[in-house]
Amino acid sequence: MSAVITASWCLALAGLLLGLAALAVFGRPMVALRAMVDLFVAAGLLRLSADLSWAAIASTVAVIAVRLILTRSLASDIGAAARNAHAS
Repeated sequence: MSAVITASWCLALAGLLLGLAALAVFGRPMVALRAMVDLFVAAGLLRLSADLSWAAIASTVAVIAVRLILTRSLASDIGAAARNAHAS
């Protein structure tokens, strides 16, 4: 295994640990999710630089798509909840 692929696995593990730590410290899932998924994207892009195959490209695109969907849906849910709280 090359050093770049090892580094990408380390980034993915760091993303998981940082996401759990952010959830424990801040108690806000949105902050934890953003930190975790951003490091997953970085790991995917790093792995893509070493392994330029269609499977690596597809997995990186999938992680980025999941990041966009999750953050937008959670942001809209949180925004709707805040608007409902102010309306009451």
